[in-house]
Amino acid sequence: MVRDYDSSAPIGTERVLVCITAQSNSERLIDAAAKIADEENAEFHILNVNKGTSIFNNAETPQLLEKLFEYGSRKGGMVHMKCSENVPESIGSFIKEYKITSIVLGEPPAEAEKIPGQSEFGGIKKILDSSGAKIRIVEREN
Repeated sequence: MVRDYDSSAPIGTERVLVCITAQSNSERLIDAAAKIADEENAEFHILNVNKGTSIFNNAETPQLLEKLFEYGSRKGGMVHMKCSENVPESIGSFIKEYKITSIVLGEPPAEAEKIPGQSEFGGIKKILDSSGAKIRIVEREN
């Protein structure tokens, strides 16, 4: 079941966004976000923002993203993909455009939080903190 975006939905409609990367462990994030969307009867969005102007920077990326997008669609998500030099800004624009109320992210590597502003996560966290959306971090698997 796809939970379609409806720009005319009443105020208070929940909208869950999961941000994924081209990694197989993104299925775990999709699962967590789908569960939240089901529990909250929410629209479910899956977003991948590839840094740069193309997803073809790595030979495996297009196939992995296709697999993840198919998986996310089966889980009821609407799949979105962007290419951008400014990943945090693109995520922030998406949150505003789709009126996202909850955001699901994977826990960043420990070193990403040690040097503020030195990783994409630092910029993303700053955008998310100002968005007003509820941020949900899925812990890393050991």
